[in-house]
Amino acid sequence: MGWMLVAGVAILWAGAAAAEVGMRALAFTDPADGGIARAVVWYPTDAPETPVRRGPFAFRVAEGGPLTEGRHPLVMLSHGSGGSAFGHADTAMALARRGYVVAAVHHRGNAFDGDRDAGTERMWRNRPAQLSAALDHVLADPDLAGRIDGDRVGAFGFSAGGYTVLVAAGGVAELGRIADHCRTPPDGERFCHLGNEETPGRVEARDPRIRAAVLAAPVGVPFSKDGLAGVTIPMRLYRAERDEQIAASQVEGVRDRLPTPPEYEVVGDAGHFAFLMPVPAAIAAEVGPPAQDPPGFDRAAFHERLNTEIADFFDRALAIGRQGR
Repeated sequence: MGWMLVAGVAILWAGAAAAEVGMRALAFTDPADGGIARAVVWYPTDAPETPVRRGPFAFRVAEGGPLTEGRHPLVMLSHGSGGSAFGHADTAMALARRGYVVAAVHHRGNAFDGDRDAGTERMWRNRPAQLSAALDHVLADPDLAGRIDGDRVGAFGFSAGGYTVLVAAGGVAELGRIADHCRTPPDGERFCHLGNEETPGRVEARDPRIRAAVLAAPVGVPFSKDGLAGVTIPMRLYRAERDEQIAASQVEGVRDRLPTPPEYEVVGDAGHFAFLMPVPAAIAAEVGPPAQDPPGFDRAAFHERLNTEIADFFDRALAIGRQGR
């Protein structure tokens, strides 16, 4: 589902750099209970990048550097269940080099450092609310707000983050469908190991500010055709061919039920965690399953292509010209 031990890893994207990348952490109020939730923001900056260490991991960013002038599009990012705001850092940094501000929510209650809500109704309800609360905060932040174009907001979601983004995009989740699915799950699918309490609840939390979305191996089972009828924004959808967590039927169900067909790709030989940033070999054993790929799959090479495709999609979907960035 996207568990991520390596909360501090960030691997630089190998693509051509159009700008330095700044990074800062933000705190916002968790709408679930008023607690303190967090997000990490990457963005283009003119400040020089320097080595930064998070635990045992090192990378290069301009920590706390100022956002470059202009009006920048924004992409909100939602990690998988038990994951981390840093789980897609290379994708976030690639977007920042294209001129985007990227805000990755660290989903309180469903992250690697606190996963009490995994599989509960709270998890499914809180995630979309946290995404919108983080968006509120970013758009009001005094250091960012004046340089973000609130009319050009996209979102990226992986696994349970894909569910989160679908709800924010206008999907209505019927939580009872999860328990129904898990009574007779597809052979080999590990999604139901998350633990899914039976509830008839519905989650409806559309955020009209989100104008385009990329979904990677999303949790799709809570959504019926009627539940996706209100999702009309441009979508790009990825399925991992050898996904051991989310059955093909979940992703294909999203594809087939959306009122407008999304851009769609099946990533050959990829496992579920292929969409997480590449992990250095030296720490792969410590990280465990999120660092592992099926034999012969080159995650680093895939991410060079993936990150370009995601940036190109948001350029098209949010109607961003290449001039003046």
